[in-house]
Parts: sequence; C-alpha cells; structure tokens
Amino acid sequence: MNLIFILLISLFSLIKSRKDFCFKEENSKKYLEFSFDRNLTLSKSMSPEETFKSIFYNQICIKIKIGSEKIEIPFYLYLQQFSLILQSSKVSGDQVKGLYDETNSNTFISSNKIETFMMMDMSEGILSQDNFYFNDNDKSLLDFYLCKKNNDDTHITEGGKIGFKFQPEAAQSEEAFFITNLKYKEIISELVFSFEYNSENLDDDKGKLFVGTYPHIINENKYKEKYLIFFNAANIYTKVEWAFYFNEIKLGDEIIETNCNSFLYVEMGYIIGTKNYFNYILNLEIWKKYFNNKCHETKFIINDFEKNDIDSKLPDEYTIYYCDKDVDISKIGIGNLSFIDKNSNYSFIFNSEFLWEEKNGYKYFKIIKHEFYNEYWYFGKPFFQKYHLVFDYDNKKIGLYTKILNEGEKDDNNNKNKNLIIFIIVIIGLVIIIGVLIYIIIKNYKKFTKRKRANELMDDNYDYEANDSNIVN
Repeated sequence: MNLIFILLISLFSLIKSRKDFCFKEENSKKYLEFSFDRNLTLSKSMSPEETFKSIFYNQICIKIKIGSEKIEIPFYLYLQQFSLILQSSKVSGDQVKGLYDETNSNTFISSNKIETFMMMDMSEGILSQDNFYFNDNDKSLLDFYLCKKNNDDTHITEGGKIGFKFQPEAAQSEEAFFITNLKYKEIISELVFSFEYNSENLDDDKGKLFVGTYPHIINENKYKEKYLIFFNAANIYTKVEWAFYFNEIKLGDEIIETNCNSFLYVEMGYIIGTKNYFNYILNLEIWKKYFNNKCHETKFIINDFEKNDIDSKLPDEYTIYYCDKDVDISKIGIGNLSFIDKNSNYSFIFNSEFLWEEKNGYKYFKIIKHEFYNEYWYFGKPFFQKYHLVFDYDNKKIGLYTKILNEGEKDDNNNKNKNLIIFIIVIIGLVIIIGVLIYIIIKNYKKFTKRKRANELMDDNYDYEANDSNIVN
C-alpha cells in the first residue's frame, strides 16, 4: 500500500515539474513582436499590366520610433537585402525624401564618412547610430546606414529598410545588420525570425514579424515543437542563401524538373516560375483552350528591383497570365504543383485554384514567367501566406511547422497523453480503493473471528460451572 501511494505522489510531481520547466524556459526567451501590413493602393482604372506591376512589390512594413523626437518610421522588410537603412530627409534634387531628419535628433551619432555603393539601391550612405524605441520607454542605440542618395532606377520609399540576408554585398558593413544588433544589445535571445500572415486570404496583407526565438516558445497553444521540421539553407554559387533545394518538382503526377533551387522573397508579391515549368504548362491542351478564348497574356518590365545583387536576378521583362472575371478557374485544371524535398520527406503543395486571385475585374495567375532563361524559382507572398517559415541564422536552417493549431483547437496527441495520464490515475485510484476495501474486510474478518472464538470460550466455561453446582447439590 505504501508503494502505491509513493508512485501516485511521484506521478503528480513529474507532471508539475514538467509544466514549471516549460514555463521558465518560455519566460527566459527575449523576443520582439511587430505587426506588419502592406503599402498597396490599387485603382479600378488600372490596366492588367499596371495592376501586376503594383502587386509585384510586396511592400510589407513595420513601424519603429526613431531618435530623440521619436519619429515613427515605416521599415520595409527584405529577405534578400542585408543592411538596416534609414532614408534621410536631407537629400538633394529629386531624390525620394525620407521622414527622418537626423539634424533634429539630439541622439543621432554619425561616422561622417560617406560610403559609395554600386550594386544596391543606396548609392551613398553614412554609417550612423540613433535610439530605436521598441516601446514608449525602452530605447536601444542601434547601427544603421543613413541613406543620402539612391541609384536612379531603384524602387525606394520615404521610410527605411530592414534586411535579413545571410551575408552583406557591395562591401556593406556588418555593423548595420538589424538582427545581430538586437542580439548584441541583449534585446533578443536568438538569431531567429519568422513571418506570420493572419490568413491565406489573398487580400489579407496583415501579419506578425517575430524576432528573437521560435514561435512554439512564444505561443505554445498554436505552435508545437514536435511539428517543426528543418531544411538546410541552400548553397548557391558557394554562398548560403535563404533558398530551398528540391529534388523534384511535379505538376500532377508528372515530374517536370529535378534538382532545382528556389529563392525566398517575402518582398515580392508573386511566384516566378522556371523556363521548364512554363514550357510544360503552355503546351497543355487545357491551357491552350482557355488562352485562345477568354484568357490573356501580356508583358511588363521590372527594371528597378534587386539592384543589390551582382547577378541582377529579377530586373527584366515578364509575361503575365490573366482571365476574364466570369471564367471558371477550376476548369483550367493543370494539377497540383508540388515541390519535393526527399531528405525531409516533405512536399510543398499548391492546388490549381490557390494559384489564382481576383483583382480589378480579372483573375490573375500568381506564377509569372521570366521572358528570358531562368533556372530558379522565386517564392514570394503566396508561399509565405500558405507556409509559416522560421529562419535560423546560427544553424543556417529554414524551419517549417507542418501543423498549426487554430484558436481553441486541441492537439490530438496532447489529448491522448492527457487521457493516458487520467486513465493511469483512475486505475491507481481504483487499485488504492480496492486495496483499502480488502484491508478493511480482512481486518474486520479477523476481529469477527476473534470475537466469535471468545464467545465460544465463554459459553464453554458457563456450562462447566453449571454442571459442577448440580453435582454438589
């Protein structure tokens, strides 16, 4: 009986200690959480080409207060650019003027050394410092580039840029790197970040940016570590990139490509397909049928994107595909598009209907074609809406939660574990109750036996004494 009680107490202690451990680990992690939205304005009078070009830039931004005056600045997020850049209002000529005036900030510190850059949006910048406010009271002095001049053919805004690229390009200083600044200042615990869109609704441009730790530590009710799998960040041209390597790419059951890399571009609004992919779908009879009738193709030119990269991967001419609003997209059934990684035994899958969106009276295909040779895929907003990725600098890995729990949804495995624990406790309780009952029965039986025996002895003595008295008389 004592052993059963000891086992029960030990079980409760184990459950309690496990909960306390998770709680302490969760609270020990430092991270930042930002809300992001998209800077996008579409006019109903826009042509399909103009609409496509506007949506091409996925300008999602967060807002941070800067300087002694705490000016709120929109910072646009880039996976394929490196530096933390702040656009100055003190620029000459017809340059885009920023919201930040360094001369009005009493906490601004400058190196006073103008650096020039050839292969990025910023052509002249000064390595600087100022206070960044992540809430109204706490401030941190961070390094950044104050942009004084931009290249003429770049897509620039009045705010700033936060880059998350692995390595700097064009001789940029590693000091002006946002996430390592945060780690050095002990604002965050880990060099980990992730983007979370609020939904897969194509018109929903809002979400969260988490910097500093993993989502399952931030929200254990929604994310579970057991559902987190990892992919190695791909090596391309001897450099580690935020990119996937896929063994196979399928359309339906047909393998259309093998051994292909795909860059991740949260800053882009579409997916760019390869030459092999478009060679395949453009020859499908179902595609030819619709694009000879109520569906159309046209071209537009991007000449001011990705100037930070020597390869200049994205500026060029593109072909877009769209259909009239009354076309039933489900009938253009070209099959599921699957990107297969055999090492992790996981496939990223897009059904045909997901790859279309309706805007301004047309239905647009979200995969666009590079007009010239293109051997890579580029995953933009549609990919990030469907899959929640986590980026880990130290381990050079990209994480993915294969299952995300909805609000109020219970995890089946957790329920099974809880049910098992409850079952064990009930069984132990029943064993204890039965043991106690057996103990009481045995104890009472022994008392009853002793009492009966004592009564029998008393009866024997009484009869003997009575017989002796009769003899005397």
